[in-house]
Amino acid sequence: MDLHALLTLSLGDKPFANPRRIALLRQVANTGSISQGAKLAGISYKAAWDAINEMNTTMPEPVVSSEKGGKGGGGAKLTEFGERLLKVYSITSQVQEMALSALLDDSVDMHSLLDVMAHFSLKTSARNQLTGRIHSIESLGLNDSLKVTLAGGQQIQISVTHASFERLQLALDQSILLLFKAPAVTASRYACQSIGQNCVSGHLLSVTELADKAELAIEIGGKEIIYSVMPLADIQTLKVGEPCFACFDATQVIVASMN
Repeated sequence: MDLHALLTLSLGDKPFANPRRIALLRQVANTGSISQGAKLAGISYKAAWDAINEMNTTMPEPVVSSEKGGKGGGGAKLTEFGERLLKVYSITSQVQEMALSALLDDSVDMHSLLDVMAHFSLKTSARNQLTGRIHSIESLGLNDSLKVTLAGGQQIQISVTHASFERLQLALDQSILLLFKAPAVTASRYACQSIGQNCVSGHLLSVTELADKAELAIEIGGKEIIYSVMPLADIQTLKVGEPCFACFDATQVIVASMN
């Protein structure tokens, strides 16, 4: 399905930026000329001039600065504000496209913008990337302990420094992204009992052998998977399709948030 939307930015009830005007501004930036920019954008010089004049007078700052010239008009360039407008429009369009893609993909959690962006655009070296909501917060001096509810309903503990807690402006019921590497996870048939260790239950989805190691994919509910990398010798009792646990230390988790 070719689902798309046209982005229009308005000031009050009056539109000031839409796809046609943004195309014009890009061509003015490329050519240094309103007349040439209008030609390449597929609109008349008068329509281009009227659009730029309206944007310049509508916004607190002008988007294009120009010098008077002959019949075809003089030189023109985007102001710093105009260049920022193009960047903001591009970023907003990308977020809009991600939201539309998420609408058609039922594997994407829709609890927050962070969920959508993490699914489509966030790339990190950490193999494990989970989303969750902060259920409780306990201050332990230098560190803070957070209990986080994952998409599938299971809860884990994570530890962050108090300085990081304040910098990220973390709060109860806030959506956060949890990152941790696969070698930090141990897969086991039995629940781990160590203090400070998380033990998430699931089913072993797959095993991929990599030389003398193996990558294990553990489905934990909520359409989320935890990956583990372990020596082949340590996984002999684990069978694909059977229950298992993903164990990892609370201090191994990196937290990302969007405020």
